[in-house]
Amino acid sequence: MVMATKQARALVDELCGLPDEAAVRTVDVLHAHAAALAWVGETTGSRPVPKRVAARLEAAAALLRSGTDSRDPAAVLIGEAVAALAEGSSSAA
Repeated sequence: MVMATKQARALVDELCGLPDEAAVRTVDVLHAHAAALAWVGETTGSRPVPKRVAARLEAAAALLRSGTDSRDPAAVLIGEAVAALAEGSSSAA
């Protein structure tokens, strides 16, 4: 995954010039979002991931990209994925 992040940053650099903090943050959030979606798919065996989980991850990612939430994107998005899956399993019980 580190290589994918480096490649994404290189693409942003090539298209837009030297990145600013917002560009770096966007790439970090996109990478973490993709990783969280992949983790949910692997954990549940469901691809695409359940809509409620995907919607919750997208909402959290939007806050992270906007700068409203300055926490670590990977930790936030995996935490949101775990919480969404836990809520889904408790409501199914």
